[in-house]
Amino acid sequence: MEKFNLDGPAAFVIPHWSQGSEMERKWLDETLERIKLQTDPNWVILIGDGNSPSAEAKDYLKKLETDFGGKLKVIYMAHSDGPGHARNECIKYAYEQKYPFIVFIDADDLTHPWRVEVARGIFKNNPKAGVVYSTFNVIDENGKPTPYSKCSQSIVEILESHSHPPQGKDAWIEICTEAGYTNLTSTTSVLTGIARDIPFPGEKASEDYYAWLCYSASGAEFAFTPLTPTNYRIPQHTQGSASRSREGGKSKFYETKCRVDAAGVEKAIELAKKRGALDEKKANDIRAKFYVKEAVTMFRENEQGLAKMCVENARKFNAGIADKLIQEKGLSSLK
Repeated sequence: MEKFNLDGPAAFVIPHWSQGSEMERKWLDETLERIKLQTDPNWVILIGDGNSPSAEAKDYLKKLETDFGGKLKVIYMAHSDGPGHARNECIKYAYEQKYPFIVFIDADDLTHPWRVEVARGIFKNNPKAGVVYSTFNVIDENGKPTPYSKCSQSIVEILESHSHPPQGKDAWIEICTEAGYTNLTSTTSVLTGIARDIPFPGEKASEDYYAWLCYSASGAEFAFTPLTPTNYRIPQHTQGSASRSREGGKSKFYETKCRVDAAGVEKAIELAKKRGALDEKKANDIRAKFYVKEAVTMFRENEQGLAKMCVENARKFNAGIADKLIQEKGLSSLK
């Protein structure tokens, strides 16, 4: 993995696809205005536009490039294959320009003013760190705080994990077996060489979880900071994040999540084995624990069929470990 001079510009990466609504433009403007407040001014913005159907939206992106005077570049793509695809194209450009690290932020979220400064400091002070992430606050479409009671159980689960956030070497094992999906994309920064070597998969849901597991399994260490919480926007007229809408609703989203999460675990196991950090017995133990953890998430979201499927998969890899965890987690009714 190639490393670049950490004093170079941090690259904010924003996937973009717009039908031209006033709300979408308003949210993007708010996202960009928050970036302007960075205490470390050495940054650039890369927007990957997945062939937005709105000509007005594309014209607005061109105006932004002019307004930002060289600090914002739009990468126009021929088609949209989801936010992961857009991020990958921006990462390729960042790698060519030798920008040292990527700062992910979605087009409707609000980054913390200290984010570049804190991430750069962690990367400099901890040469083994490859990924830096933080916690978040949930806001609605108008930027107002959203209470836990109005959040999906998956969001609550992520926030709960931040009381003991996975960090250090091989954090992927704790993420997939205990914590669950813990770092939102809009809270995550990564060294550009890692992001370029391990692109997001061609999926439109849970593509970030897949990537984080693979970042870690390839050898990158994770570092958590509570200092730079992102404001994560979840409009209250929809359930959960935009990825749920893209996948055709809640249940369809969770079907895709189970499939992509499992694929991410398998790819992480492959990468860890390649490093000599894992044998097949330990890999099967991890698989069993992962499926029980996934069952817990599905159960909390009232996706009983998926939870049962995960329990069955867990028992295939190590029935002893699975049955013990199933009982501990209160999932015995699913056996």
